[in-house]
Amino acid sequence: MKKHIAIAAGLAVLSTSAFATKARMSALGQGDDRGSLFIQDSRNVFRNAANVNDMTNYVVTEWGQANNAADSDTAPHAEGGFFRSAGQFNYGVYLGSDIDAQNAAKTAAGVLNQDNNIDLFVGGDMGVKWGATFGYASSKDETGTFNKENDAMSLGLGVEKGAIAGYVNLGLKDESKGGAIAADKWEADSGMNVGLSYDWMSYTFFADYDKTGYEQTVSATKTEVENTALTVGVGHTHEVSATSRLFTSLAYTTSESESKGGTVSKSETTALPLTIGFEADANSWLALRGSISQNVVIGDTKNTAGKKSSVADSTNVAAGATLNFGKLKVDGVIGTSGNAGTNAGDSAAGETGTLSLDRLMTRVAVHYWF
Repeated sequence: MKKHIAIAAGLAVLSTSAFATKARMSALGQGDDRGSLFIQDSRNVFRNAANVNDMTNYVVTEWGQANNAADSDTAPHAEGGFFRSAGQFNYGVYLGSDIDAQNAAKTAAGVLNQDNNIDLFVGGDMGVKWGATFGYASSKDETGTFNKENDAMSLGLGVEKGAIAGYVNLGLKDESKGGAIAADKWEADSGMNVGLSYDWMSYTFFADYDKTGYEQTVSATKTEVENTALTVGVGHTHEVSATSRLFTSLAYTTSESESKGGTVSKSETTALPLTIGFEADANSWLALRGSISQNVVIGDTKNTAGKKSSVADSTNVAAGATLNFGKLKVDGVIGTSGNAGTNAGDSAAGETGTLSLDRLMTRVAVHYWF
């Protein structure tokens, strides 16, 4: 009757890929920071804190670099945590998440990044599933001629009742002081991510709005940046068999980025991406997944002068796998960090079309369920 029942039954059988990580989200063409808008995955707890009630009793580690400015498939960010159930409540502790940290902008400004983050989760089910998360980060550097520091806090709330789910994630504070000179500073706007979804049979209708931005003063030059994004669409999960499923989604997206002050620019992008993904057990110890996505009909960018151009090369193919060792599972993305190809334009860290057995999987994660 409800999509969650069908998915739960499928997940119980499809054990090798039942619960996964950023690697699974990337391979299925989904956002790997807050998880998917319609595919059930443990990563979704960062989108809707009420999901802390759906998947519990596991430890996860995402391999990567400890000091990279921004997480990506080719330069993943090291992070991880654990989630447990305790009677009528569920809780979790997660270390190193950099969602909405905007660290690339901080690095460019020469100030301290948001670092050593800790996120606390708690939730329960009282007829209505609810969840809350609180994030905190603080760092400093007193070794130079003047002090540098960063402090950040965030709050997330989510609920789920039957087929309806809603969430709100707020950036309460993210402030850095001290850069190339003592007067340099960087401060994030009050970030906000809100959304609503409705399940009908095997379909999920969703809407998500995201707003981030910051104000910085570098060498006495003040710059303000604001980014907004809206996504409205529908996703469909088709259980092909007891060991495989097909995912499809069509969503209208519009985003805008505007910079004022030292650098003045504005861009708007509208798109209608179609994503098709699949996931299946190859055998008892291996699950494979893949996806393809591309803008259809709509896909334009408007620059500061108001001139439009089509979004070029919007087709993206991804693949991934899970190695299953009982309760211990290893996830990875296939082919995002291979050696340079022989054709012009091939990248040393891109999808070169080559399956190299000595570099088979990237964005590796390990999770253990108990």
